[in-house]
Amino acid sequence: MSTKGGGLADLLRDFQKDTGIKSSAIVSRDGLVMQSQDLPSGMDEDIVAANAARILFLGEATGKELAKGELNQVLLQFENGFIALAGAGPYAAVMALITPENKLETGAILFSIGILARRVKNLLSG
Repeated sequence: MSTKGGGLADLLRDFQKDTGIKSSAIVSRDGLVMQSQDLPSGMDEDIVAANAARILFLGEATGKELAKGELNQVLLQFENGFIALAGAGPYAAVMALITPENKLETGAILFSIGILARRVKNLLSG
């Protein structure tokens, strides 16, 4: 658990308020939940965090192998919405669950996730 939990919680709360996202989390690169906000009940946060970290790792490794540069974001599209992931520095990543009910365009949400990732990185670095 992060010692900066209050700051991380504030970042997630503000992100959700600004975008209409209902669920988000900050996870460590080794797959632990650092902070979450309104994740669906009944889900195992630890499994989701571990899988999110694994997906980012695989994306980064694939991009490196193909000489594509640094990974910015991963967007997983499902029948009932999206999961967006973005690296937030060497120690963390952000995750957002985007449902069809979200009023904001997906592109605008992805832009906001990039901003959130930078804010998390800055908070954890400072």
